[in-house]
Amino acid sequence: MIIGIGTDILDLRRIKKIINKYDQKFINRIYGKNEIQIAQSKFRNSDNYFGKRFAAKEATWKALNPLRGDGVFFKEIETLNDTNGKPYLYFTGKTKKYIQKKEKISKKKLKFDISLSDDNSYVIAFVIISLAPYI
Repeated sequence: MIIGIGTDILDLRRIKKIINKYDQKFINRIYGKNEIQIAQSKFRNSDNYFGKRFAAKEATWKALNPLRGDGVFFKEIETLNDTNGKPYLYFTGKTKKYIQKKEKISKKKLKFDISLSDDNSYVIAFVIISLAPYI
């Protein structure tokens, strides 16, 4: 059963402008430690990398549909990749607790599916949250 869908499209020129203006201050405020570490070690031009992850954070927030102050923070929503390159969402801090609380209330595990894509100067993220049996 699908309980949330979120999508976001982003013009990479926008994220590039913000990063150029605020540099590491913006990156440290929005991105998780794993995302920052991967960007620093693997990517010379990180605009596409950070852009996709920003769109993923927006799409996840939209899919979760939290009320203001519910404890969902962009820095705590990380988009990582498995060994085959498939993206997945990794949650920490208050955001992880928020999701665990939703799981406890529904007595079901929340399953997050994410798709990322890019073309020229645009990136898009699509997130579906569905219910799975509680383990």
